[in-house]
Amino acid sequence: MINKTINTYKKKLIAKVEKRGIYENFGEDEIRKLEDKFIDSSDYSSKMCNMRSLIRDFSDWAMNYKG
Repeated sequence: MINKTINTYKKKLIAKVEKRGIYENFGEDEIRKLEDKFIDSSDYSSKMCNMRSLIRDFSDWAMNYKG
């Protein structure tokens, strides 16, 4: 589920870049939405840590995306 959501956000962000170009805080809204939807701040199970890692990877992708 989280992988599908991340891929959807990537496609939307790439489309935004094609229309408007890269902008400050690129992807921050999407990262916040992912964290709100999937992360339980009190849960440190392996499943939750894996989700945090996927979101961190998405954050790194957005931070380094050049278009």
